[in-house]
Amino acid sequence: MKRLNTISLSFIVIYTMNMESTLSFYSALGMEFIEEQHGSSNLVHHAHACNLGSIVLEIYPYQATLLNPENKQKMGAESRFGFNVTSLEERLCNLEKLGIKSKLSSKVKNNEQRVSVTDPDGRVILLTEISSVD
Repeated sequence: MKRLNTISLSFIVIYTMNMESTLSFYSALGMEFIEEQHGSSNLVHHAHACNLGSIVLEIYPYQATLLNPENKQKMGAESRFGFNVTSLEERLCNLEKLGIKSKLSSKVKNNEQRVSVTDPDGRVILLTEISSVD
């Protein structure tokens, strides 16, 4: 039998042209961010300062050199993320204050609810309500 490799996600980097609204969106989901700058780089970005397990989420300002200029899609539209959250109703209320509407998705096991929302750059974010986040 072939042995399976062990691999785990260590970080996610989101590039955005809308830093303020993107930070507001993810903050409304319950994430906190701190401003960072590495080494001699002039590029200031934001990293999460909350518990996402062992995953680091960073939000960087968009730089034209990073993306194909022929891409006609809204930046980020081809990406999709999922977060397990407690208090889904509270998260949706926070997003609604930002003018972001949710779309009820299918029910999942144990009657947990799934809702999809779209962040300011067009990424579909799937939120699943769970009783506790490990």
